[in-house]
Amino acid sequence: MRPTSVSDHAVLRYLERVLEIDTEAVRKHIHSETETAIAVGAATLKRNGVRYVIVDGAVVTVTLSKKRMAKLALEAK
Repeated sequence: MRPTSVSDHAVLRYLERVLEIDTEAVRKHIHSETETAIAVGAATLKRNGVRYVIVDGAVVTVTLSKKRMAKLALEAK
């Protein structure tokens, strides 16, 4: 469970400003991965071990596929 005293906005700014992650580049990458699925009205897309959930034409969350999760678990051993 994440602490409620740290907002998602604060986490995003930390990623951008402290860790220097280019979040706009991440946004563009997600868009390029999902634009066709969005255009045809898909609710989900699985690509390269990543599952994108799409609601009303917007990607609302991203998870790892079960296969990719299992692979990461094996690599961690």
